[in-house]
Amino acid sequence: MTKPKIGDIVHIVFWDHAQDAKDAMQFEMFGRITDITKKAYKIHYWRYVNDVDRVADGNTKENEDCYCIVKAAIDSIKKLE
Repeated sequence: MTKPKIGDIVHIVFWDHAQDAKDAMQFEMFGRITDITKKAYKIHYWRYVNDVDRVADGNTKENEDCYCIVKAAIDSIKKLE
């Protein structure tokens, strides 16, 4: 895969810490990349489709959800779109 970019819809398999577990665990996430930093990809998995709706609603913080996935923890990342 080419390097992921902002706007791509992706499937990511990554390692995460696990409190009181015997080892780290693998997880997966599907969503749209909305930011890329040196250390992580910001993935929105619940977001407005239209910016007009986002602005008009006024509840963006309550109505959108995302995670930052640390690049070093990623096993695989695949563009879906």
